[in-house]
Amino acid sequence: MVLKIIRFPLVRLVIALAFFAAAMFGAVFVSSLIKQQTSLEPGPVLSLLNTTLFAGGALLAYAIYVRLVEWRPVSELAISRSLLEVSVGLLVGAGMISVVIAILYALGYYEISGFREPGLLLTPFIATWVAGVTEEVALRGIIFRIVEEWLGTWIALAFSALLFGFLHLGNPNSSLLAAVAIAIEAGILLGAVYMVTRRLWAAIGLHAGWNFTLGSVYGGAVSGGESEGLLISKFTGPDIMTGGAFGVEASIVTMVVGLLLAIFYLTRAGRRGNFIAPFWSRPKGA
Repeated sequence: MVLKIIRFPLVRLVIALAFFAAAMFGAVFVSSLIKQQTSLEPGPVLSLLNTTLFAGGALLAYAIYVRLVEWRPVSELAISRSLLEVSVGLLVGAGMISVVIAILYALGYYEISGFREPGLLLTPFIATWVAGVTEEVALRGIIFRIVEEWLGTWIALAFSALLFGFLHLGNPNSSLLAAVAIAIEAGILLGAVYMVTRRLWAAIGLHAGWNFTLGSVYGGAVSGGESEGLLISKFTGPDIMTGGAFGVEASIVTMVVGLLLAIFYLTRAGRRGNFIAPFWSRPKGA
Protein backbone atom coordinates (compact mmCIF):
# COMPACT_ATOMS: atom_id res chain seq x y z
CA MET A 1 0.00 0.00 0.00
CA VAL A 2 2.78 2.44 0.95
CA LEU A 3 4.68 1.57 -2.21
CA LYS A 4 1.58 2.22 -4.32
CA ILE A 5 1.13 5.64 -2.71
CA ILE A 6 4.78 6.57 -3.27
CA ARG A 7 4.57 5.57 -6.93
CA PHE A 8 1.58 7.84 -7.55
CA PRO A 9 2.84 10.70 -9.81
CA LEU A 10 1.64 13.56 -7.62
CA VAL A 11 3.37 12.05 -4.58
CA ARG A 12 6.58 11.49 -6.56
CA LEU A 13 6.40 15.08 -7.77
CA VAL A 14 6.28 16.38 -4.20
CA ILE A 15 9.10 14.06 -3.08
CA ALA A 16 11.31 14.99 -6.04
CA LEU A 17 10.81 18.72 -5.44
CA ALA A 18 11.62 18.20 -1.77
CA PHE A 19 14.93 16.55 -2.73
CA PHE A 20 15.65 19.45 -5.08
CA ALA A 21 14.74 22.10 -2.50
CA ALA A 22 16.91 20.43 0.14
CA ALA A 23 19.86 20.49 -2.26
CA MET A 24 19.33 24.19 -3.02
CA PHE A 25 19.03 25.13 0.67
CA GLY A 26 22.18 23.14 1.35
CA ALA A 27 24.02 24.93 -1.45
CA VAL A 28 22.93 28.32 -0.10
CA PHE A 29 24.10 27.40 3.39
CA VAL A 30 27.51 26.08 2.29
CA SER A 31 28.06 29.00 -0.09
CA SER A 32 27.27 31.53 2.65
CA LEU A 33 29.53 29.71 5.10
CA ILE A 34 32.46 29.69 2.67
CA LYS A 35 32.02 33.38 1.90
CA GLN A 36 32.02 34.18 5.62
CA GLN A 37 35.17 32.17 6.26
CA THR A 38 37.13 33.34 3.21
CA SER A 39 37.87 36.57 1.38
CA LEU A 40 36.76 35.44 -2.07
CA GLU A 41 35.90 38.33 -4.38
CA PRO A 42 33.45 38.10 -7.29
CA GLY A 43 35.24 36.38 -10.17
CA PRO A 44 35.92 33.00 -11.78
CA VAL A 45 36.79 31.23 -8.52
CA LEU A 46 33.62 32.31 -6.73
CA SER A 47 31.52 31.55 -9.83
CA LEU A 48 33.05 28.09 -10.06
CA LEU A 49 32.30 27.49 -6.38
CA ASN A 50 28.65 28.52 -6.77
CA THR A 51 28.23 26.51 -9.96
CA THR A 52 29.68 23.43 -8.30
CA LEU A 53 27.42 23.81 -5.26
CA PHE A 54 24.15 24.67 -7.00
CA ALA A 55 24.42 22.86 -10.34
CA GLY A 56 26.24 19.89 -8.82
CA GLY A 57 23.77 19.77 -5.94
CA ALA A 58 20.78 19.78 -8.28
CA LEU A 59 22.18 16.94 -10.41
CA LEU A 60 23.13 14.89 -7.36
CA ALA A 61 19.75 15.39 -5.68
CA TYR A 62 17.95 14.35 -8.85
CA ALA A 63 20.09 11.24 -9.24
CA ILE A 64 19.56 10.23 -5.61
CA TYR A 65 15.81 10.77 -5.90
CA VAL A 66 15.53 8.64 -9.04
CA ARG A 67 17.58 5.79 -7.55
CA LEU A 68 15.87 5.79 -4.14
CA VAL A 69 12.27 6.57 -5.06
CA GLU A 70 11.79 5.49 -8.68
CA TRP A 71 14.25 2.56 -8.40
CA ARG A 72 15.72 2.82 -11.87
CA PRO A 73 18.85 4.00 -13.69
CA VAL A 74 19.10 7.78 -14.05
CA SER A 75 18.72 7.72 -17.84
CA GLU A 76 17.98 11.47 -18.03
CA LEU A 77 21.57 12.09 -16.92
CA ALA A 78 23.27 9.31 -18.92
CA ILE A 79 26.95 10.23 -19.18
CA SER A 80 27.67 8.56 -22.54
CA ARG A 81 26.22 11.36 -24.68
CA SER A 82 26.37 14.20 -22.19
CA LEU A 83 29.25 16.17 -23.74
CA LEU A 84 27.84 15.94 -27.27
CA GLU A 85 24.30 16.89 -26.27
CA VAL A 86 25.39 19.77 -24.01
CA SER A 87 27.59 21.09 -26.85
CA VAL A 88 24.80 20.83 -29.43
CA GLY A 89 22.37 22.52 -27.04
CA LEU A 90 24.88 25.28 -26.35
CA LEU A 91 25.26 25.95 -30.08
CA VAL A 92 21.50 25.88 -30.69
CA GLY A 93 20.85 28.34 -27.84
CA ALA A 94 23.62 30.66 -29.03
CA GLY A 95 22.46 30.35 -32.63
CA MET A 96 18.83 31.10 -31.84
CA ILE A 97 19.68 34.29 -29.95
CA SER A 98 22.11 35.29 -32.69
CA VAL A 99 19.30 34.98 -35.26
CA VAL A 100 17.09 37.22 -33.10
CA ILE A 101 19.84 39.83 -32.69
CA ALA A 102 20.64 39.70 -36.42
CA ILE A 103 16.99 40.43 -37.26
CA LEU A 104 16.86 43.33 -34.80
CA TYR A 105 20.18 44.66 -36.14
CA ALA A 106 18.92 44.50 -39.74
CA LEU A 107 15.77 46.40 -38.72
CA GLY A 108 17.82 49.09 -36.96
CA TYR A 109 16.72 48.17 -33.42
CA TYR A 110 20.13 46.99 -32.21
CA GLU A 111 23.26 49.16 -32.34
CA ILE A 112 26.91 48.31 -31.56
CA SER A 113 29.26 51.07 -30.44
CA GLY A 114 32.34 49.14 -29.27
CA PHE A 115 33.89 46.05 -27.75
CA ARG A 116 35.07 44.95 -24.32
CA GLU A 117 37.93 42.63 -23.38
CA PRO A 118 37.15 38.94 -24.16
CA GLY A 119 38.55 37.99 -20.74
CA LEU A 120 35.37 39.33 -19.20
CA LEU A 121 33.49 36.33 -20.60
CA LEU A 122 35.02 33.69 -18.31
CA THR A 123 33.14 34.49 -15.09
CA PRO A 124 29.65 34.80 -16.68
CA PHE A 125 30.26 31.65 -18.74
CA ILE A 126 30.89 29.68 -15.55
CA ALA A 127 27.97 31.32 -13.75
CA THR A 128 25.46 30.70 -16.55
CA TRP A 129 25.44 26.96 -15.84
CA VAL A 130 23.77 27.49 -12.47
CA ALA A 131 20.45 28.54 -14.04
CA GLY A 132 20.91 26.16 -16.96
CA VAL A 133 21.25 23.12 -14.73
CA THR A 134 19.00 23.94 -11.78
CA GLU A 135 16.05 25.18 -13.82
CA GLU A 136 16.19 22.28 -16.27
CA VAL A 137 16.41 19.69 -13.49
CA ALA A 138 13.41 21.24 -11.74
CA LEU A 139 11.22 22.20 -14.71
CA ARG A 140 11.99 19.49 -17.25
CA GLY A 141 13.52 16.64 -15.23
CA ILE A 142 11.01 16.74 -12.39
CA ILE A 143 7.88 18.70 -13.28
CA PHE A 144 7.53 18.06 -17.02
CA ARG A 145 8.64 14.42 -16.88
CA ILE A 146 6.46 13.31 -13.97
CA VAL A 147 3.38 15.24 -15.09
CA GLU A 148 3.84 13.81 -18.58
CA GLU A 149 3.90 10.25 -17.24
CA TRP A 150 0.58 10.98 -15.58
CA LEU A 151 -1.39 13.43 -17.75
CA GLY A 152 0.37 13.05 -21.09
CA THR A 153 2.74 15.14 -23.18
CA TRP A 154 0.50 18.03 -24.19
CA ILE A 155 -0.78 18.83 -20.71
CA ALA A 156 2.72 18.48 -19.25
CA LEU A 157 4.18 20.71 -21.94
CA ALA A 158 1.55 23.41 -21.42
CA PHE A 159 1.76 23.24 -17.61
CA SER A 160 5.56 23.29 -17.40
CA ALA A 161 5.87 26.06 -20.01
CA LEU A 162 3.32 28.29 -18.26
CA LEU A 163 4.93 27.62 -14.89
CA PHE A 164 8.37 28.44 -16.32
CA GLY A 165 7.03 31.68 -17.76
CA PHE A 166 5.15 32.81 -14.68
CA LEU A 167 8.08 32.05 -12.38
CA HIS A 168 9.76 34.95 -14.20
CA LEU A 169 7.10 37.39 -12.97
CA GLY A 170 9.30 38.09 -9.97
CA ASN A 171 12.22 39.17 -12.14
CA PRO A 172 13.20 42.84 -12.58
CA ASN A 173 11.12 44.75 -15.15
CA SER A 174 8.84 41.76 -15.67
CA SER A 175 5.25 41.86 -16.85
CA LEU A 176 2.46 39.51 -17.83
CA LEU A 177 3.53 39.85 -21.47
CA ALA A 178 7.12 38.95 -20.59
CA ALA A 179 5.97 35.87 -18.65
CA VAL A 180 3.81 34.71 -21.57
CA ALA A 181 6.71 35.31 -23.97
CA ILE A 182 9.07 33.20 -21.84
CA ALA A 183 6.46 30.43 -21.69
CA ILE A 184 5.99 30.41 -25.48
CA GLU A 185 9.56 30.82 -26.71
CA ALA A 186 11.50 29.02 -23.98
CA GLY A 187 9.14 26.85 -21.95
CA ILE A 188 7.77 25.00 -24.98
CA LEU A 189 11.16 24.87 -26.71
CA LEU A 190 13.06 23.43 -23.76
CA GLY A 191 10.35 20.84 -23.14
CA ALA A 192 10.47 19.85 -26.82
CA VAL A 193 14.27 19.51 -26.76
CA TYR A 194 14.03 17.21 -23.76
CA MET A 195 11.37 15.14 -25.55
CA VAL A 196 13.66 14.44 -28.49
CA THR A 197 16.44 12.83 -26.46
CA ARG A 198 14.67 12.02 -23.18
CA ARG A 199 17.83 13.34 -21.50
CA LEU A 200 18.43 16.70 -19.85
CA TRP A 201 21.80 17.55 -21.39
CA ALA A 202 20.65 19.26 -24.60
CA ALA A 203 18.09 21.37 -22.73
CA ILE A 204 20.73 22.37 -20.17
CA GLY A 205 23.13 23.38 -22.94
CA LEU A 206 20.48 25.35 -24.83
CA HIS A 207 19.40 27.18 -21.67
CA ALA A 208 22.97 28.11 -20.77
CA GLY A 209 23.89 29.04 -24.34
CA TRP A 210 20.81 31.26 -24.65
CA ASN A 211 21.52 33.18 -21.41
CA PHE A 212 25.26 33.50 -21.95
CA THR A 213 25.04 34.65 -25.56
CA LEU A 214 22.24 37.14 -24.95
CA GLY A 215 23.78 38.75 -21.87
CA SER A 216 27.53 38.24 -22.01
CA VAL A 217 28.07 38.47 -25.77
CA TYR A 218 25.37 40.83 -27.06
CA GLY A 219 24.88 42.84 -23.86
CA GLY A 220 21.12 42.31 -23.69
CA ALA A 221 19.10 42.05 -20.50
CA VAL A 222 18.57 38.42 -19.45
CA SER A 223 15.09 37.87 -18.04
CA GLY A 224 14.93 41.49 -16.94
CA GLY A 225 18.40 41.66 -15.39
CA GLU A 226 20.93 44.01 -16.97
CA SER A 227 24.13 42.49 -18.39
CA GLU A 228 27.52 43.77 -19.51
CA GLY A 229 28.38 42.09 -22.79
CA LEU A 230 31.39 41.67 -25.00
CA LEU A 231 29.66 44.08 -27.38
CA ILE A 232 28.92 47.59 -26.14
CA SER A 233 25.43 47.95 -27.49
CA LYS A 234 21.94 49.29 -27.04
CA PHE A 235 18.43 48.42 -28.16
CA THR A 236 16.21 51.14 -29.58
CA GLY A 237 12.71 50.98 -30.98
CA PRO A 238 9.20 49.89 -29.95
CA ASP A 239 8.90 47.54 -26.98
CA ILE A 240 7.06 44.97 -29.07
CA MET A 241 10.29 44.53 -31.08
CA THR A 242 12.98 45.05 -28.44
CA GLY A 243 11.15 43.69 -25.40
CA GLY A 244 11.53 46.98 -23.54
CA ALA A 245 13.15 47.00 -20.10
CA PHE A 246 12.74 43.23 -19.70
CA GLY A 247 14.91 42.59 -22.75
CA VAL A 248 14.54 40.83 -26.08
CA GLU A 249 13.07 37.74 -24.44
CA ALA A 250 9.82 39.76 -24.41
CA SER A 251 10.20 40.65 -28.11
CA ILE A 252 7.79 39.35 -30.73
CA VAL A 253 10.85 38.41 -32.79
CA THR A 254 12.14 36.07 -30.07
CA MET A 255 8.69 34.57 -29.59
CA VAL A 256 8.36 33.75 -33.28
CA VAL A 257 11.90 32.36 -33.65
CA GLY A 258 11.60 30.33 -30.43
CA LEU A 259 8.20 28.92 -31.35
CA LEU A 260 9.38 27.92 -34.84
CA LEU A 261 12.35 26.12 -33.31
CA ALA A 262 10.04 24.44 -30.78
CA ILE A 263 7.80 23.18 -33.60
CA PHE A 264 10.87 21.72 -35.30
CA TYR A 265 11.81 19.77 -32.16
CA LEU A 266 8.23 18.71 -31.47
CA THR A 267 8.06 17.33 -34.99
CA ARG A 268 11.26 15.37 -34.41
CA ALA A 269 9.93 14.04 -31.12
CA GLY A 270 6.72 12.96 -32.85
CA ARG A 271 8.63 11.11 -35.54
CA ARG A 272 10.50 9.23 -32.82
CA GLY A 273 7.23 8.26 -31.15
CA ASN A 274 8.13 10.22 -28.01
CA PHE A 275 4.67 11.60 -27.27
CA ILE A 276 2.89 10.07 -24.26
CA ALA A 277 -0.89 9.78 -23.97
CA PRO A 278 -2.66 10.71 -20.70
CA PHE A 279 -3.39 7.81 -18.38
CA TRP A 280 -7.08 7.70 -19.32
CA SER A 281 -6.24 7.16 -23.01
CA ARG A 282 -3.75 4.33 -22.59
CA PRO A 283 -4.52 0.65 -23.11
CA LYS A 284 -4.89 -1.31 -19.89
CA GLY A 285 -1.53 -2.46 -18.60
CA ALA A 286 0.42 0.14 -20.61
